Amino acid sequence: MTARSAWSNAGVGVGVLVVGLVAVCAGVLACGVGAWVFLGPVNYLGCGTERPNHVSEADLIGTYETRDGARMELKTGNMLVATALARDSDGARLDLSGPGTWTLQSGHTGAGDIDLSLTAKGRPGYLTSLYISGSRKQPWMYWFDGDPDGCNLYRFNRVA
Repeated sequence: MTARSAWSNAGVGVGVLVVGLVAVCAGVLACGVGAWVFLGPVNYLGCGTERPNHVSEADLIGTYETRDGARMELKTGNMLVATALARDSDGARLDLSGPGTWTLQSGHTGAGDIDLSLTAKGRPGYLTSLYISGSRKQPWMYWFDGDPDGCNLYRFNRVA
C-alpha cells in the first residue's frame, strides 16, 4: 500500500465518522425538541375535553357541583344561582355566590362556551366563562385553575 492510498482510505474513514456523528447529533436534537414540544410547558395535545356537538341551552339546565361543595344551578331564561362559589381574581378571593345570568355561545370561540355574569360580593357584574365537556345527556362544565396548559380543571359535575 502506498502512502497516498493510506491517506485516501483514512480520509474516507474520517468522512464516514463525521457523517455518523452528525446523524447521531441530529437524531438526539430531534428527539429532544420533540419531547419538549409534547412534554414541555406548552400543551399541544389538549386536556381531553371537547364541547359536545349540538349542545343546547336545554341540555345544560340543571344543578352542578364541584368537589369542594360549590354549586351552580342553571335555570331557564338564562338565570343562575351560585352557592359557595369563589374564585381567585387579581390576588383576592371573590365570593361569587348569588344570582347571575348565563349565555351559551353558539360555537367554539376559544374563550369559553358559557358566558357568566355573577354578583360578586363587592364587585357586581363579575364576568367569567365556563367550558363544556361530556355529552349532551351528561354534560359537565369547567374553568381552568391556573395555566390552561397545565390542564388543572375546576370541574362542575351535574348532580340534578
